Amino acid sequence: MIRLFCLFLFCFFSFSCQPIQVRGRALAGSGRPSSFPHRIWAACDFESKRYEWFGEASTSNIPQYPGNTKALGGGVKPYKNFSGLMIGLNPVPGPRMGEVNSLYLRYKLTGSESATFQHFSLTTEDNNHILLQGLTEGRWSEVSMNFSRDARRNDGTPGIPFKRGERMDDLKVFVGKPHDGKNYDLLLDDVIFFSNDPKLPRESEPFPKRVMFLAAFDTGISEKSKPKYWPGDFKIALEGKDAPEGAYWGVAQAVPKKVSDRGKWIRIQVDPMVTTGERTKLRFRYYLKGASKMIVQMFDATVQDNRHIRIENCRKNKWVTQYLDFSRDSRRNDGSKDNLRAGNLIDDIFFFVQPEGGEKPVELFVDEIVLFDAEGSI
Repeated sequence: MIRLFCLFLFCFFSFSCQPIQVRGRALAGSGRPSSFPHRIWAACDFESKRYEWFGEASTSNIPQYPGNTKALGGGVKPYKNFSGLMIGLNPVPGPRMGEVNSLYLRYKLTGSESATFQHFSLTTEDNNHILLQGLTEGRWSEVSMNFSRDARRNDGTPGIPFKRGERMDDLKVFVGKPHDGKNYDLLLDDVIFFSNDPKLPRESEPFPKRVMFLAAFDTGISEKSKPKYWPGDFKIALEGKDAPEGAYWGVAQAVPKKVSDRGKWIRIQVDPMVTTGERTKLRFRYYLKGASKMIVQMFDATVQDNRHIRIENCRKNKWVTQYLDFSRDSRRNDGSKDNLRAGNLIDDIFFFVQPEGGEKPVELFVDEIVLFDAEGSI
């Protein structure tokens, strides 16, 4: 009887000591995730101004690693009658979110150990927020937060705040109270919005150090399915229409090259240009029909030549996630063998395919393009 009573007490206190999840609040316990996300749907390294910022570029007191020269500082002090500081960014053109949505960033916070991170959903027209406590003060740190699990809608509506396909607008970070006499400051760098699908296996590639360029083709498309925010040479194919099954909303479709050799290409103009990292890699999804080879190429504006990688034995008639190491494996088109260096400027990204005999045309679809700086040396 005594044993049963002790077991009852143990179970009671063990259960009662478990933390109760309260939406809208979380502890800053996790830093950099271990694996590459299934999707990165928005990212900003503040090296070039692709998005609108609630702040300004800072070149002093930033994380020190090759290719990183700027962070986001400044902001609004105070912000209305709501907070002592507001800083953030507006990812254009309202990217679509995935299954389980999270945010990673580097930060340096002064004057507080907590901050409220707030997204705006264009789909529900409401903000979703997390008051993150236990942040590090006074030095550069990393943090990740799970909005699908921990965020709360500002209007109090219960349930999961962000669902697959919802469009996200601005991110605002609030620190402190207005006019409380404290000096708040917050620097942000390497902001990465990402999602994972619990039904899919984890990626073997580690989480990126920095994302330089991203193209997902899901929003910002005109009525004629022409790319507005991704200039170049390609068409937009839409999920449920021209895109192969398994596509995520919109994808880039290859078009005939300007020379009449039956080949096709996709050219993505990188505007503004981006700076490479110490270990520059390219990740994308592709769907290929009528060929088993592909050339992926980037124009290095610093040396004024293209750098390419040839892919042999491409899988056909299915969506495939591909990683390419341009720092290690790419070759200059003029035959030079110098490696891609950190800080070089990238202009365009190309995908080339040729049909393999017969009269059947080649078809290529590309999606989820991520140019990133990877962890580790070559």
